[in-house]
Amino acid sequence: MEEAKKEKSLIDEIKLYEKKAKEIEQRAKEKYMEQVSDIKQKLGKASEEASIKAKEVIDNVGSYVKEHPQKAAVIGFGVGLGLGLALGFIFKKK
Repeated sequence: MEEAKKEKSLIDEIKLYEKKAKEIEQRAKEKYMEQVSDIKQKLGKASEEASIKAKEVIDNVGSYVKEHPQKAAVIGFGVGLGLGLALGFIFKKK
């Protein structure tokens, strides 16, 4: 008789631990989803800011090219020549 009570008590204790484990799992899932949501919002905001800055840079470059076409051509030629030499040196080494 007493053995049956101990067995029932043990079963009840196991069920209690299972219930607590499920509660902990649920809280962990909720916390995870909150963090994922926060990360998505931060990434969206950073992407938006980067897009705005890129548009500003493009506008500034376009304005500079319109105001100083000769300088822009020389700068473009210099950058292209520098990149070409650097890439040629890198690939020639291999």
